[in-house]
Amino acid sequence: MHRIHRHTANCRNVAKHVQEQLDYGLSSGAYRKIKEHLERCPKCTAYLDSLKKTVFLYQRYPDPHVPKRMRQRLFAVLNLH
Repeated sequence: MHRIHRHTANCRNVAKHVQEQLDYGLSSGAYRKIKEHLERCPKCTAYLDSLKKTVFLYQRYPDPHVPKRMRQRLFAVLNLH
């Protein structure tokens, strides 16, 4: 029972820090721990693969054109003048 709890906690830790790894990189110690966990955990590996694919698809497509008037109205609603 304790082992399952610890594994779940490690999964939460990986999920929390995996985006940081993709964006900025982690210290070598933190990266090593996450990499070791990923080698043992197919669910976290699938999560990371899914996240990488999402980022790839997002970066692949250009930003949509938003007409100036619509952008002004949106910024006014959001108070982002």
